[in-house]
Order: sequence, then C-alpha cells, then structure tokens
Amino acid sequence: MKTVVIAVSFGVLLSGNGFAADKYIEMSTNPQIVVSGESVQFQCTAKGEVQGGLKSAKIVISNLERPRGDRVVSTNSMEIDGTTASYDFAVPADEKIGNWKYKCVIVDRSDRFNDTANFTVVQAGTVEPPVEPPPVVEPPPVEPPPVVEPPPVEPPDVVLVDSPIAAHNSITAYDGPATCIGCHQQEATEMMDSLHMKWSGPTPDLTNTDGEELGKGVNGINTFCTYAMSSKAACFSCHVRADGNAPDPVQATDVDCLMCHSDTYQRKFVTDPENTETVLNVLGQIKTYVFGKVDSAGNYTTVPDYEKMPEGTNMVNVARAAHMPTNDSCLRCHAKAGGGDWTKRGDLGLSSAHATVDLDVHLSPDGANLSCVDCHSALNHKIAGRGIDLRQTEAAAPTCQSCHDDSPHSDATLNRHAQGQLSCQVCHIREYAKGGATEMSRDWSNPVWSAGAFSGQGGFIGEEVKEANVKPEYVWFDGTSYVYNVGETIAANPETGVFNMAKANGTPFDGSSQIVPIKRHTTFMPWHESGKMVPPVIMWMFMTGDFDLAVEKGMEEQGMNGTYSIVKADAEMLITHGVDPKEKAPSCTECHSSSGSTADGAGMIPFEALGYHEVPAEVKSCNLCHEQKSMDWQSMHTKHESKGLSCVSCHTSEPTGLVKAQNTLCSSCHERKSWKSEGHKKHIEKRVQCATCHTFS
Repeated sequence: MKTVVIAVSFGVLLSGNGFAADKYIEMSTNPQIVVSGESVQFQCTAKGEVQGGLKSAKIVISNLERPRGDRVVSTNSMEIDGTTASYDFAVPADEKIGNWKYKCVIVDRSDRFNDTANFTVVQAGTVEPPVEPPPVVEPPPVEPPPVVEPPPVEPPDVVLVDSPIAAHNSITAYDGPATCIGCHQQEATEMMDSLHMKWSGPTPDLTNTDGEELGKGVNGINTFCTYAMSSKAACFSCHVRADGNAPDPVQATDVDCLMCHSDTYQRKFVTDPENTETVLNVLGQIKTYVFGKVDSAGNYTTVPDYEKMPEGTNMVNVARAAHMPTNDSCLRCHAKAGGGDWTKRGDLGLSSAHATVDLDVHLSPDGANLSCVDCHSALNHKIAGRGIDLRQTEAAAPTCQSCHDDSPHSDATLNRHAQGQLSCQVCHIREYAKGGATEMSRDWSNPVWSAGAFSGQGGFIGEEVKEANVKPEYVWFDGTSYVYNVGETIAANPETGVFNMAKANGTPFDGSSQIVPIKRHTTFMPWHESGKMVPPVIMWMFMTGDFDLAVEKGMEEQGMNGTYSIVKADAEMLITHGVDPKEKAPSCTECHSSSGSTADGAGMIPFEALGYHEVPAEVKSCNLCHEQKSMDWQSMHTKHESKGLSCVSCHTSEPTGLVKAQNTLCSSCHERKSWKSEGHKKHIEKRVQCATCHTFS
C-alpha cells in the first residue's frame, strides 16, 4: 500500500463567492500533515458580523488530479460548534496524489456564504512537512483574446444568381431582416406574436396554470440546461430573434427570417472585448470569457458568420435564394436541442433530415417523403404540436388520423387497438435514438470539459449518460400535462422520491387517455427550503464547473435566502418521431401471452403497471352481470366489445361505496325499483358508467 501525506496551503482561491458584507471564513486543517488512512479534520470558522451560531454547514472535497477534478466528498454535513464547523476525513490510499481542494458552505441566521482552499497530497518522504503555509500568489490578469468581427461589406467578386422565387431577383443589397420585411410586413407581424419569437405562449394544456403565457423565455426551466434566460447568448444562438432575447418588446426588424428560410445562412453574435469575465475553474485554470455586445436596452447584435458558410457566400445571393422551410431548416436548431445532436428529444437528430426508411419512414425519401411542416403546419406562423414537457400550445397538435383513417389496418383486431387505448406510436416506434445516442441523464455535480461549450469558447457541462436504440417507457396521456414553472412550489413524488418536473396526465380507460411511449430524462436540481426549485445561473457552471456557485448566483438573481439541497428530478418526454416501417410492427405474441394476464417484463407493454390487471373480483370471476362462464380471454374481449361495453366497465378498481344512499340512488334516475341480480347487466348494456353509481378509492 502506498503511503501518502497531506501538505496544506491556506488561502482564498475564488473571489466573488457570495460573501455577505463583513463576513468571511477562516479555513484550516488539523493536523497539517497526515498519513493516508488517518483522520484529518477540516475546520471552517465564520468570522465578522455573524448572526448567532451556524444553522448549517457542508463541505465538498475534490481531487483535482482526477480527469475532471471529481469530488471525493460531495456536500456532506459538517459538525457545528457555535461559529465553527468541522469535518473528519481520511484520505484514501488509492487516490491520486497532487492538488486537492475543499469548499465550505455555511449558513448563519441571515446569509449563506462559502470559500475554497487548496491542499496538496504528496507521497511520504518526498518533501519535508511545511512549517509555514506558503504565501498565496495572485495569478497575473489574463487579457481577453482579440475579437475579429466579420467583414463589414459583402464580397465584391460574387456574381448574383437567379432566385427560385422571381420577385427575389430584385434584391440587390442585404440590410439584415429589414430587407425581407420591406415586402413581408404581414409575415413579420405574425412572427412577432409567435412562440418562436417570444419563447412563450398560451398554456391551455398545462394543469398547473390558468392558461397564462409561459415558455422557455417566461419562467421556463428544464432538466437539461435548466434556465435558459440566465445563460444569455449561450442559449440564444438558435433563437430567431436577431437581438437575442432582449427584455424590450420585439420589433419587426428583430425577426431574422433567414433562420428558417435559408439552409445556407449562418450567424453569430457580435462580441464585446470590454464585456468579459475572468474565472478560476475547478481544474485550477484561469480563463477569460468574452460575452456578446449588448446595448443599453439589452439588445444583442447578430451578423452573418461567413466562416460557417460556403466560401464566397454573398448575403445578397442568400436572400435571393430564400425558400420555404425544409427539414434541414427545422433541424438546424431542434436536432441539437440540449447541447448536441440527438441529445434532447431522442427521436430527432440531424440525420432525420435525410432519413433512411428504418430511421423514419415518414421523413425518408424512400418512404412517405414528408417534411416537418407537413405535420407541423404553420398557419400564420403558429406551429402545430406540443409534447408532454412543453408548456405552450399555439396551434392544434397533429394527429395520425390527419393522414390515416380510424381503421388503418385490414385486420379488425388491429383496428380495435388503433381505436382504443393505444396510440399508434406504441406499435410503430419500437425504439428511439436510432440515429445517434441521446442523453438519458445529466449530473451537474460531475463537471466535464467540453471544447464546444459556451459558444465555442469551451466550458463545463454536467456528466451525461447517453444511450442509443432505447426501448421507450409507457404512460397514459390525455393531452394535458404538469410542467414545473419557476416560482412554483414542488414536492417529491411520494412513491419514488423523485421530483417530477414534467409529467403526463392520464387515467386508464377514461375515454380520453391513450398509452404513449416516452423518454424519461433524469437530472439533479437545487431544491430550496421554501419548496421551490432554484433556477441556476448556468453560465457560471459553464465557466467554472462549480454547480454550487451557479445555484448561489441563481438564488441572488431570484432574491432567495436560506438553504437548498440537491435532489433527483425527471421529465417525461413524448416519443413521436422515428416511425418504423409497418413490417416492424410487433406481433400479437410480443405483447400478449395466451393467459390474457401477461406479466410485466414478459412482453413489450407493462400491463400491470398501466392498470390493465386491476379488475374487481366479481368481474374477474365473471359473475357480476350473469352466471359464471368460461371463455378464452381473446373471445371474451371480442364478445364484450361487440356489445358496446366500455373498457372501464371491467378494468377498474374495486368500488368503495355508492355515490348516494341506496334508498335514494335508484330514484335519482327513474322511479324506485327493487334491485335484482340482473341489474348490473341492464345498466352496463345501457352503457351506464360504473362511477355513475359507485365511488372508487
């Protein structure tokens, strides 16, 4: 076993750590040198105008020699004695020697503040134990990198080309969106009131709102990059607004038409060498980030990015060649949602634009050869469609029945499935993430360096777990959902302990819900003691790799005080793209066994979890409505269905009582009659729902 000792150097590593005025932390270890396996005690003492004793204290210990500077101890509670917090720790013998750090986060009666110090783990005998802690040398300031803006004029040596739209041939100069709006004022006006421009819209299909306008730009938070509005231009690059997402009202000239009407056009934000932030990240590196140029009203400025367009591109030619949106137009943004190709949705990626039949039979040129707008119609620039985890609805959702009738199969049994509880996607999307791995979970506590993050300047993202060719989960969905909004309170699911930030609404056999396939995305989120999620200022995570710092900045931005804890959260996401060829649809035996009570895990569909096997004892014994009979389950279903019985007549929980006293129940609908054993049969034949008379738990 290798023997190591710890040499500690004291000093503040980070500035601007959220310190309250006249408060600081005195940090020390005891002993200063310790043999591996023995205990070292970290002490953090609050100094200055501390309000009483400490309410809470937590510590994070990280080994910076690990590839990502991984945490060895993650937000463990410290022992509190007055204004001092302590934590005993034994350095594992198998950990890498070198640079380590620890961070104390303490809370008194009025404030939360933190500080970080580093220490060095060395092999025993290689150095003498230090008598005095070495002085802390502040690193020299790092100059921001020079910013080279794109050429201010069009390349003069490009010959104009004819446009597929004759009227566009008259374009001889390009002055940004104003060039398009000169002729298309009505379209610009429509866009100004659209979801794509406002990043918000009406929410009639959310059950935790009153229909008010919400979305990514208004109280929107998700389980991927969390709170887009705090990361500014890092998340605005796809937004069609030419001014980013400025706080001032949108104007017609903010409508960057070519974002949707040109597959050549690329743009970038003008950067400001005076608008920078220099940080020390979790790897001990000092890095300066350059932000976008912002005017006094909060407007960003976007310009063509010639480096990302074909050599010799002339913006006049790009404007002349404007066209209706193609699959490439839509997927330039939607395929890379969440930070990368196929990352977020799981059923869409860049390859979907030119899909094979097996990838997506609808989009494939060898299949139906449809385009995105064939289903997601855009009347008045309002886009049809909404998933489980989306807040706004600005147009009616597309349905399979828009192209296929209610009896799409030649087999009556299959048509009964299509007309009943199953969505078409259950049978016709066997797997998702068929064209690339999709993100299944994200852990912000494990920062991972990404060279392409933060608009190409590099930064830290949470550790991603990605999978390809994933079998969906299945839930009931009635078209409405719960989606958490910033400022609301939220509690953990009592059955799982997970905070459901997006969840489908639906009840088995209620006549409006169908089983749909979903991707379940999990993450870890900061949950405030008030019961609200903290929207992190996630760009601080991108820059430093310190999620706690991003959370603290978020609390400051939201005016929140007190403590938070990191909790597991998830979101249900509808899988509806990537339809398989019909030849890949499952056979009967892939879902059903001969018993009619297929155990979960034995087939595609978890019938028991979805409530199919919940049947009252008298129904299961076939003597509720008639004398007991024997019949195989498939024939039994066919016969009862032919009599017009609803599924919920049998598939329901045991009744718990009557909605009214028995002596008045019958007279509520007709003259009082004596109850006879065939009463159930008569009521069911008349399609009287069970809940008309019975209560259920």
